[in-house]
Amino acid sequence: MKIKTGFLKLALVGFGVIILLLCLFVFPTMLVRLKQIYTQITVSRDVFAGCLYLSAGLFFIAEGYAYQILRLVDQDNVFSGQALKAIKRIKGATGGMGVCYLLFLPMIYQVAQVEDAPGMIIMMALIAMIPLTVSTFAAILEKLLQKATELKLENQYTV
Repeated sequence: MKIKTGFLKLALVGFGVIILLLCLFVFPTMLVRLKQIYTQITVSRDVFAGCLYLSAGLFFIAEGYAYQILRLVDQDNVFSGQALKAIKRIKGATGGMGVCYLLFLPMIYQVAQVEDAPGMIIMMALIAMIPLTVSTFAAILEKLLQKATELKLENQYTV
C-alpha cells in the first residue's frame, strides 16, 4: 500500500510544482498580454487575475489535505476525525475553485464577443464543472467516511 500512496504523493507534488510554475511564469505573462490585447476589458480582467491566483491557492490547500489523507492511509488511520476534517476542507477548497472558474465567465464572454468564438464560453463552463464535480464527490466521500467512522466507534464500544 505504501508504494501506491507513494506514487500518489509523488503525483501530488508534481501537480503542485506545475501549478507553482504556472503561477510564477505563465500567469503573469498571460495577464500582461490580456492587458495589451483587450484594453477595453478592465474590471473583468482584474477579477480574472484575482480568481486565477485564488484558485491556485485553493488548489494548494486541497493538495495539502489530500497529502494528509495519504499519510493517514499509510498509518492505517483513515477512519478518523482527521481524515473527515481533511475531506471537508478538500470539499470547500474545490468548491471555491469551481466558483472562481465560474467568475471567469464574464471575461471569457467578453473575449468571445471580441474574437467571435462562442465555444470559449462552453469550454470554460465545462472546465468550471470539474472542481464542482470533485467537490460533490468529496461531499459523498465525507458522508461515507462519517458513517464508517461511526460504525468503527460503535464496534470499539461493543467489544
